Amino acid sequence: MEKKTCHSTMKFVNYIVDYIEFKNNLNFTEEDITIDFDIFPEFLECEDQQDLIVSLEVRIFEDAVQHNYPFEMKIRLVGYFRIEGDDREIDKFKPNAIAIMYPYIRSIVTNYTANANVNPLILPVINVNSLIKNRNNK
Repeated sequence: MEKKTCHSTMKFVNYIVDYIEFKNNLNFTEEDITIDFDIFPEFLECEDQQDLIVSLEVRIFEDAVQHNYPFEMKIRLVGYFRIEGDDREIDKFKPNAIAIMYPYIRSIVTNYTANANVNPLILPVINVNSLIKNRNNK
């Protein structure tokens, strides 16, 4: 008897920048700072289990004045994905969706901060599986 292999693929259709908020802290005093940021993923599974919409928000240097950060920033991207194939268990695709979208956020943050005339910020790479595990434990 021949085994049937189920193959599924996730295709990245598009993304939009939902919003960017940037507030410069004019009272910032130069000192060594550690990048303080948090990532908030949200997932919307369409009923047909063919489409996955991912909202990925990153908050950088929250409460900048209070913590003497150079600025505070929020950015949210919304990504659209299509699941094709036999296996449509959406949870399997969530880490890949975040991994696909996060470099876009990193690039936007770096370009935006450079153009805002502050030291350009390059967000570090992340371990997506750890991020999801930590979010599930909260």
